Amino acid sequence: MKKLLQKSLLASITALPLLLFVGGAHTANENPHLVSKQTPQAGCADCHTATPEVKDDGILLTKNLTADQATFSKDGVAMCSSCHNPNQGHKVGLNIDFPVPADLPLNEENDITCLTCHYTHGKLDSERPQASHSFMDKLMNAERLKKSFLLRRNNSDGELCLTCHNVN
Repeated sequence: MKKLLQKSLLASITALPLLLFVGGAHTANENPHLVSKQTPQAGCADCHTATPEVKDDGILLTKNLTADQATFSKDGVAMCSSCHNPNQGHKVGLNIDFPVPADLPLNEENDITCLTCHYTHGKLDSERPQASHSFMDKLMNAERLKKSFLLRRNNSDGELCLTCHNVN
């Protein structure tokens, strides 16, 4: 019971900054994270050193792809901070002195960046909740439950956070 309470508390604590962080993002009509062959390529240079090749007519999904820092024109914090408020999310720039799974990439100095927990391209909606949510979210903010937050892992019960924040 105590472990369930700790997980619920951790999930609730992480939900508010994530919601505020995403709140500063673009609207769905101008979502730079949604890329396909039909997307104008003009905005790619805001983040990339060269325009990436979109290989098919579908939406470019980068959830399970390694974040290649060399292809970005800025580091994994400055790039995201050009649109998102860096003070409304998880603290970045923290040096990690323990091993993290390969799907949660750190920068060259072993620091957390935005790209540690978030991927860059994909849909902002999901079929099931990806972020932690409370009973009040279910009642008052149901649309939030269908957001992907571009999270590398599901975090509806704090799973992503618990990868590094072991409550034991």
